Amino acid sequence: MADRKKWTSAEREAVYQKTGGRCAYCGQEITRQEMQLDHVKPVKLYEELDGGAGLNDLENILPACRSCNHYKHTFTLEKFRAALERMPAVLERDSVTYRNAVRFGLVQPTPHKVRFYFETMKAGDGT
Repeated sequence: MADRKKWTSAEREAVYQKTGGRCAYCGQEITRQEMQLDHVKPVKLYEELDGGAGLNDLENILPACRSCNHYKHTFTLEKFRAALERMPAVLERDSVTYRNAVRFGLVQPTPHKVRFYFETMKAGDGT
């Protein structure tokens, strides 16, 4: 596994500013201290393809909340998106609490295509 880079304060600030203090994936506001640096193309993928060249380029780093960073883990963006889009079906299959909440009208499933916050920013329709 590649050695983890020690990020400077200026580099961390540059990453933080990419999405205006929000998680690049879910859009949740995060502080600089809460922010985790996520490799868009995962470390594992870089190591398998070319030994890690470009891994720590700032273009490959986005700010993430702890929850998104941990859930994304070693997924590519498209695998992460697919895992999120499967969540309603997984909850329906695995959680009696979820099924009961749906039956009693407490939760309304709204499956849809996932669009990450940083993608809405590029399109100019971020909130």
